Amino acid sequence: MKTKSTLFCLLFAVCTNTCISIYAQAVNKQDSLALVDLYNNTGGGGWEKSDNWLTRPVKTWYGITVSGTRVTKISLSNDNLQGRLPASLGNLVNLTYLDLTSNQLRGSIPYSIGNLVKLNYLFLPYNYQLSGSIPSSFGNLVNLRALWLASNQLSGSIPVSIGNLVHLTELNLSNNQLSGSIPSSFGNLIHLTYLWIGNNQLSGRIPSSIGNLVNLTSLDLGENQLSGSIPSSLGNIVNLVQLYLGSNRLSGGIPSSFANLVNLQELSVGDNQVSGSIPASLGNLVNLHGLYLTNNQLSGSIPSSLGNLVNLISLQLNDNQLSGSIPFSLGNLVNLAFLYLNTNQLSGSIPSKLGNLVKLQELNLNHNKLSGIIPPTIANLQERLYALDLSYNRFTFTSMQFVQQTFPFAIYGNQARVPVHQKGNTLYVSAGGTLKNNTYKWFKVGQTGNTTIKGDSVFHPLQSGKYFANVTNSVAIKLILKTDTLNYVASSLSSTTTIASSEDALRQQDKTNLFLVYPNPAKNILQVQTNGKASFTLTDQSGKVLFTRFINGKDEINIANLAQDYTI
Repeated sequence: MKTKSTLFCLLFAVCTNTCISIYAQAVNKQDSLALVDLYNNTGGGGWEKSDNWLTRPVKTWYGITVSGTRVTKISLSNDNLQGRLPASLGNLVNLTYLDLTSNQLRGSIPYSIGNLVKLNYLFLPYNYQLSGSIPSSFGNLVNLRALWLASNQLSGSIPVSIGNLVHLTELNLSNNQLSGSIPSSFGNLIHLTYLWIGNNQLSGRIPSSIGNLVNLTSLDLGENQLSGSIPSSLGNIVNLVQLYLGSNRLSGGIPSSFANLVNLQELSVGDNQVSGSIPASLGNLVNLHGLYLTNNQLSGSIPSSLGNLVNLISLQLNDNQLSGSIPFSLGNLVNLAFLYLNTNQLSGSIPSKLGNLVKLQELNLNHNKLSGIIPPTIANLQERLYALDLSYNRFTFTSMQFVQQTFPFAIYGNQARVPVHQKGNTLYVSAGGTLKNNTYKWFKVGQTGNTTIKGDSVFHPLQSGKYFANVTNSVAIKLILKTDTLNYVASSLSSTTTIASSEDALRQQDKTNLFLVYPNPAKNILQVQTNGKASFTLTDQSGKVLFTRFINGKDEINIANLAQDYTI
């Protein structure tokens, strides 16, 4: 009995040892040690998910895929990994997928990752603290389909060896601190559909070889320091849906070859030094949702062909040197929500067809030379429009009364100065608007105070000098319309300049006895202005005296209840 018991125990021990040996060999030792290094170096105890790590077989660890005895996939995105990537990751030579997106990794990317020649997908974006350069060894990863290193602090130049990755379909290096030029070897990556290297410090020219990437649907080179002209070869990439070249130092014109990019939905060339005219052929890009050409040196007129872009949601041509009128055809852009034409040299009136843009939310036309009447059709925009800026143009109260009543949120102040007109000894100004709503304040340069006239701009200075006026309107309350300064020289009265005078003044032409009466004709208030004390008599056409009043300097006489054909 004792012998049997001893044999049982021995057999049990053998079985136990055999089982332990099987678990230990389930995953390649080199692979399992590399994973343990990853866990220890990145604070595995603080990960969001670390199910079974270091306590159960490797194939059960959260985020790990094992094929046979080798680790083939690591997927630990958004898992709060903190720390540095161990060089031993380069031992996972059967790895095809590595995703450590959106963690808090820091330090440099190990050069040894270049050993992972079976990798198809490498994702390290949105860690924000990965630094150092992109290892040139990445050029060994010839089976890569996708390489994402965006939103980190990577610096240095882009390795030329990236051009070896001829199977790449996605390359995203954006939002780093990469410098130097774009390697012309990128032209080898003919299977790319996404190339995003924007928001870096890249300089030099855009390689014409980028035009080889005919499968690209999205190209982002924006927010760098790229210079030189835009290669016409970009017009070869006919599958492009998004093209971002904004915020660089690009110069020259917009290539006419862009007319080939008929699948484009977003075109951004803003914030550069691009010059010349806007090609009329851009009107071919009928799938565009956004056209951004802002802050360049574009000149000439806005092509009427842009009215073909009926899918546009945002049209931004502001901060250029565009001239001529606003095309009526822009009224065809019925899906437009944002229209920025401000800070140009546009002139003429606002087309009535803009009233068709009933989806418009923002309309900015400030800092131009627009004038004339605001078309009443603009009232059609009331439902959705919440931002309207018409300031720094040449509008008068005629239009601004309507704007204030229709769009009380509108900005329309600081219109161009209006001229002061002189006829004989009379000054007047055309400020538009309903006359009774206007108040004119006349100023003489070098003197304090002003002469205020309500409802009529006619002013009769008593002295020579430089005069100007500020005009306000009781409806268009956000605008003070200012005039030019006129150098006024008082002249002797004549039959063509005298509005009204005393009998003595007409007979003797003695300026000391002169007094002036305005406006003429007058409907309500008659202004009487004298050099001193005077007797003022108002008669009708038969000579009947209606009243006599003594005036000392200046006075107002209410004639609202009198007929309007009296002589003075």
